[in-house]
Amino acid sequence: MLFSLIVPVYNVAPYLREALDSVVNQTYKDLEIFIVDDGSTDGSASICEEYAASDYRIELVHQPNKGLSGARNTGLRIATGDFVSFVDSDDSVSPVFVESLVNAIVSSSIAICRLSSIDTSGNMSGVAATSVFPTIKAGVFEREDALRALVDERMSVNVCNKLFRRELWSDIRFLEGHVYEDALPEFKLFDKSERVVLLDEALYNYRQRTDSIASSVSMDKINDCILAHYSVSEFIKSSLSSVIPEPLFLKKHQRLLSFLIVSYIKLVKISSKDITLERELRTNDYKGQEGSGDGYSGAKGKVIFLRNQTVSVGNEYISFYPLKDIIQSVRSAQNDYCIYAQYLRVPLQPGNIKLFRL
Repeated sequence: MLFSLIVPVYNVAPYLREALDSVVNQTYKDLEIFIVDDGSTDGSASICEEYAASDYRIELVHQPNKGLSGARNTGLRIATGDFVSFVDSDDSVSPVFVESLVNAIVSSSIAICRLSSIDTSGNMSGVAATSVFPTIKAGVFEREDALRALVDERMSVNVCNKLFRRELWSDIRFLEGHVYEDALPEFKLFDKSERVVLLDEALYNYRQRTDSIASSVSMDKINDCILAHYSVSEFIKSSLSSVIPEPLFLKKHQRLLSFLIVSYIKLVKISSKDITLERELRTNDYKGQEGSGDGYSGAKGKVIFLRNQTVSVGNEYISFYPLKDIIQSVRSAQNDYCIYAQYLRVPLQPGNIKLFRL
């Protein structure tokens, strides 16, 4: 069975050879490899040409910069294999990445391996040295169970550690011009699948870079996060309401809110000294005040506090009630910045969260 590997490339010359070596040295040989150079300017294009000239299985495409989604979509358009997978050009894969996933998929629609993290030198990061992701127990999951695990983030929306039957992509593409592009396609792919199989082995090496798309923080990225969450939430409401229970759906909102607040803190560089600790708060003072819409329960770790509101930025999340317009503002202790949000029972929409100086 023919396997299509898609490698989008943009300005990753220091890591590109490691990525391409790991792809061309797969033990599974029935491969077609699509390298999509997305307008690189750092010498990556020349490296791609070198590999394409030495391996007949490689088809190299040069295109003007369209972003990661555009490069992946180009690969999907020309892929002809029975299966398809993606390898980002600053990552690498085990020599048995393809063979293991092909052997595992059998009657499933999607096969997943665990991924581990490496640093810019290719060494295992401290976190990955003791754990890999996803942490859910390996096995075969029926469609409904796999979707619930995806909503609950026990499975990731990263497409790179997965093998897909190519027919799943017949009417699905990545949204171009935005980050968090994996989210909605992943839910649609899981929805179309009969079952999903997860391997125990960590076969994909995800490189953590401080200058990568995933590591940087910006207002555009925050807005893209909201857009992705809104799109996924609308899809869940319209297509998966019978599969995803409401408590799990709301828990996803809470995770987003926590992530956005952490992102804003990074963006405006609020330091730890500006964050009020939970032990300094008196819980009963902020529970259900008349007309305030305030609610507070179960916060642990660091929280931000202002105007009778508390919001978790740690590993656990606040339970808010009632679920309407309840986050009015969150400020640093020095009152320098304010986060305004409407946190509703329905998904957050792009533009509903704004950052401004008081």
